[in-house]
Amino acid sequence: MCTALGYGNLLSLNGPNPSSWRQYNFSYTATTTSAIIMFGFQNENNREYYLDAVSVVDNSAPTIELLKNPSFENSTTTATNWVQWCTSTCSGHPGVITSGTNCYLSTGNCFMDNCYALTGIDFLGQSFPTIIGHIYTVSFWLVLGGSGNTLDNRFYADII
Repeated sequence: MCTALGYGNLLSLNGPNPSSWRQYNFSYTATTTSAIIMFGFQNENNREYYLDAVSVVDNSAPTIELLKNPSFENSTTTATNWVQWCTSTCSGHPGVITSGTNCYLSTGNCFMDNCYALTGIDFLGQSFPTIIGHIYTVSFWLVLGGSGNTLDNRFYADII
């Protein structure tokens, strides 16, 4: 499970991108009655990904957010209502909550991850209810921060 193999069914990034805040949007058609949104992080030693404003909505009820604590505002040091795993594989810093200018729009909280790519990968995820056949919009904001080499930075987004 603590490997990057087979992940990235929504998005797989490698290298220096995104170098500024970027929103990613995807459609997902439910095939089960629940799903998990999952993010995987691998970084160079002096690089980190910042994740903010995650959202999952059913297109038939787009004003109802299905995630709990989607922008990490109800968190202090760890991501409340989210699950982290494989953090022991990181020689850098596994994901933590940060705030202020590091985050999207330079306000509030966001999730920061600096799991060193040469030794590990860590994941952040949350389950949400679905209705088979319904179409869902998945979105989030992401940036790669820090300085130094960008060759081994990898980010994965999945619905499982």
